[in-house]
Amino acid sequence: MPAHRADGRAARPIAAALASVVLLGAPVAAATAAAPAETLAPTEVAIIVPLVAPPRVAGLIPTEELAELTAADGALSRALDAVQGEQVTLAVDPLIAASINALGAEAPPDAIAWVQRLDRTPQDRFLLLTADADPTLLRQAGEPLPALGTVWTSPGTVSMPDVAAFAAAGASRILVADVDLAGPDGGERPDDAPPVALAAADGIGLRVVDTTASAALQAAADAPSAASLGALRAEISGDGERASIIVGLERTGDGWSGLDAALDALHSDLGLELVGLDALDGETVDVAIADGAQPEDRLEPFRALVAAEQADAAFASIMFDADAFRAERRLRSHALAGVGWASAGAAAGSAWATAVADAVDASGVLRSGVRIEESDSLFLADRSSIPISIVNDLDRTITVVVTARSSNGRLDVDRTPVTVEIAPASRTSVAFGATAVSNGTVAVTARLSAPDGTPIGQAALARINVQAGWETPLTAVAAAVLLLVVVVGIVRTVRRVRRTRAGATAGSAGPAGEDAGGSPAEAGSEASDD
Repeated sequence: MPAHRADGRAARPIAAALASVVLLGAPVAAATAAAPAETLAPTEVAIIVPLVAPPRVAGLIPTEELAELTAADGALSRALDAVQGEQVTLAVDPLIAASINALGAEAPPDAIAWVQRLDRTPQDRFLLLTADADPTLLRQAGEPLPALGTVWTSPGTVSMPDVAAFAAAGASRILVADVDLAGPDGGERPDDAPPVALAAADGIGLRVVDTTASAALQAAADAPSAASLGALRAEISGDGERASIIVGLERTGDGWSGLDAALDALHSDLGLELVGLDALDGETVDVAIADGAQPEDRLEPFRALVAAEQADAAFASIMFDADAFRAERRLRSHALAGVGWASAGAAAGSAWATAVADAVDASGVLRSGVRIEESDSLFLADRSSIPISIVNDLDRTITVVVTARSSNGRLDVDRTPVTVEIAPASRTSVAFGATAVSNGTVAVTARLSAPDGTPIGQAALARINVQAGWETPLTAVAAAVLLLVVVVGIVRTVRRVRRTRAGATAGSAGPAGEDAGGSPAEAGSEASDD
């Protein structure tokens, strides 16, 4: 019959066997040390278990990936299996539930069952930023911070301005790594400095994660063995006088095949007590924060992405679904700020750099999809109109405001803005009334803006050749030609009528002369014949 723990849950056979192997060395170590004068309180161990999906480029988690992650052998399911009944703290990526909820009834059954199971788990928990975005990367790149609860930073990236910004955004708890603490003189913290779990910097409460013990926990969770589990217990126990410690697993979303074994090994140590992060006790120590920062090869590309997102957000003012589009762009930035990208190794770093560059390029293509087509034209009338052609290459309907201005007084262009709605993947034309004042070349500048006044794209320049003086002579010539045609037509008609009448008169006079003895000409002819 398997052994049972204090929580009533049967110990897993493999984990229990490994833990028992680890404990074999305990009596030897105890024999070499003096017996303690009094029983020490157990060290409180707060373990943070992240529930995240693998890093992604943008958008919600697709159906196929959700099904894989939440299947019986999926990474998310294995994580919940490992922490069942354990006193740990869950750090949950809200993107997982959001992706499942967005699918509704079409979500994979395993995914629905997983999120329901998560809701029923009794462990302490807190929400990470969406897509587990790295808070210091967002802050240092200029991305506006959302309302914050618990903030979990990446080791070596934190500065005091970051901590102050998180507190100003409403953070109730800020997790920093021990490597982010500075020494008394502001430099590196000495290696022999006492470990700290609860701290405060300029009055702002902190929870300090032990990076060395976290690495030992990760190694044991990835590949449990007598050696890795022993190293884990040694790192967490220390000299046995530590009041509390905080450790956390990596946030890559890979899952851990040996997490249950690691937790069982810690349970088997009577000098350790697993507690939730909220239940952690101990003295709060005043500390200073080192001048940490994100690596430049990560920060600079992400700054370009943030600038692209902000430009896209302004550009979205012409869209009917502007808020939804801005949310898509914000999610893209958060996804590419995911901690998992930095934790997954060099190959992931190269893929990340490519994804960020592609995202910046895609934003540029988007904003160039709405534009005015430049064209030159000839203006011959005193009063006419100037056509402005607008192109919409986007896959959504837009509304833009068009304005036109002439560069000099030769052409007076109507300054009234024209608002036009353009269907997806189409073009349209608007006309501006204009009056010629004098002849010459005039540059007309046309601009697009959103209904709220946000400039859209670049201004377009059209050169108009004003030759309004040609209108009067051309009209006169045309009128003269028309009059000539009319006169010629009238003359021809009159002559035709006269010929017709003359022929009719001659035909009626012939019979009357024959009745009187013929015409004089005929009589004279007869006389000469005689």
